Amino acid sequence: MQKNDQNDNHFNHYSPDKWLLDNPHDLISLKKWQRTVNLLAKLFDAPAGFLVQYTPDGFQVTIASEQEENPYSAGAIIEPDANIFCRRIVETEQSLYVRNAPVEPCWDTNPEVHNDGFVSYLGVPVFWPNSQPFGTFCVMDYRETDYDETYFELINQLKDILESDLHLLEMYEQVQKLATTDPLTEINNRRGFTALTKQRIRLARRMKTSLGLFYLDIDQFKVINDEHGHVTGDKVLKVVADALRNSIRNSDVIGRIGGDEFLALVTISNEGDEEKILQRFTQSLSQLQDTARLPGFTVSAGYAAVDIEMSIEDIIEIADRAMLAKKKR
Repeated sequence: MQKNDQNDNHFNHYSPDKWLLDNPHDLISLKKWQRTVNLLAKLFDAPAGFLVQYTPDGFQVTIASEQEENPYSAGAIIEPDANIFCRRIVETEQSLYVRNAPVEPCWDTNPEVHNDGFVSYLGVPVFWPNSQPFGTFCVMDYRETDYDETYFELINQLKDILESDLHLLEMYEQVQKLATTDPLTEINNRRGFTALTKQRIRLARRMKTSLGLFYLDIDQFKVINDEHGHVTGDKVLKVVADALRNSIRNSDVIGRIGGDEFLALVTISNEGDEEKILQRFTQSLSQLQDTARLPGFTVSAGYAAVDIEMSIEDIIEIADRAMLAKKKR
């Protein structure tokens, strides 16, 4: 069973491995970026300016200057192993200026030169806030150029506008994570769990899939804190969270909603899936307890099939009652 990384479940999450055009974010104004790229081409008196994003899938034109002479439009993708200018920048993480590409043998196989007819290229790397390459900000011309230092300063100033937006996106992600994540166990808190559960239920309604909800409570948790201390109690909470991560799919949702109470919203594909999930949890919990050398403890788990027409609160209450019934046995 693949380990579930709850950080991947935060809404509006950006990823350096996903095309920004396919995963737009409210904080990124593509219209502003379009104006920036258009301004770049205008100030350089060039027929084409671009913001290009790199992922392992290749190079995608995120923004293209709006000129008739420009052969590329937003969304165009070039294979990752193509011998293009942007690839050189991503690999070296350095600016690149090519005055006259046709006279340089290294660009003989560059489709931008020999298919599109570009002669000159000036580009600078654009970085995500984590220092991974986002891609390139560049200008291209059908004629040989001789840019002086002023042009290099200009393109870097305009690039800073783009990178400041990417930094704003990271700051939003950090704030969002603080608001929706339990800092001790690093899984969703009640707010994060509720928001993601609503998304999963909407998806289940569209895909006609079945969901189940586990309500888990650590038995005698107060006794653990009283007899072994709160440091040990915190370790117990972390172990339970880790055991849950190890027991469910990436698409499932887990959360800590109270002091020693956890929820897990899971996809049920076949009869008996809920029992298999609980078995995986029990096995993982036992292994983690032994590894961490924690005092023995147990966890009571209630389960309820999710009626997607019910409210989240009502579904949680049903699972809670099932858990309490098990505690009384």
